[in-house]
Amino acid sequence: MAQISYRDSHKYQAKGAEYEEYYQNKAWQKFLWSREQQILLRILEKYFADRDIRLLDFACGTGRITEFLENHVKSSTGVDVSNSMLDVARKKLKRTEIIQADITTENVLRPGKFNLITAFRFFVNAEQELRSAAMKTLAELLDEEGYLVFNNHQNSGSPWIRLRYAHYRKKNPESVFNVMSIKQMKQLTEEAGLQIVEIHPAGFFNPPKIPVSLSLNRTIDRTAGKFRFINRFSENLIAVCRLKKNRKNVASTDCPLCN
Repeated sequence: MAQISYRDSHKYQAKGAEYEEYYQNKAWQKFLWSREQQILLRILEKYFADRDIRLLDFACGTGRITEFLENHVKSSTGVDVSNSMLDVARKKLKRTEIIQADITTENVLRPGKFNLITAFRFFVNAEQELRSAAMKTLAELLDEEGYLVFNNHQNSGSPWIRLRYAHYRKKNPESVFNVMSIKQMKQLTEEAGLQIVEIHPAGFFNPPKIPVSLSLNRTIDRTAGKFRFINRFSENLIAVCRLKKNRKNVASTDCPLCN
């Protein structure tokens, strides 16, 4: 059975509403979103203090990331291929230019440049060809002094992801369950002319069918995050990247997980 391209997987009419409900009702996703917001604010403080931000949220979907960031930036653009997803985003976003397009095949944003590009819940889900095309397109749109922030929400180094992967493959041997390693993240960015500066972990404790309180998960994440050697076991990794030609300005020790 041929695998449907990720380009087409979110285009059906009900997808936007389904996706929005998923994030509102799933406890683990709500927790991860709270952590992602903390990390995004930390990134803004570290890399964009006293700077005007020109934001592009790639594969913006229902506008979750865009909505959170649009009041922190000077200009905001969201792009996605799914009109169903963008229908939800249009109701939420106030200051964002919303564009329905596949910029991996026709980059309608060129020659514009953005100094902050975000891409969440995209690269793991996409097939390899689309991953590469998207990363190269985003690198072309990134300002020389800008940063690309993307996440890997199914890190293959997480014991819980490994457990889910094994269970899924046993039940569905002909189907695809995408995961991504830190090594693959590094290779993907380097092939596009980018360098990972640092990686932020989010979500260490997600046992199947065992409810864990929000406060306990926050405590576990706060404690585990202090020990860099176990950060690679986090389920959700958020990478901060910049163009390789600025390597001389970046300390090689900034991203211990990449070495």
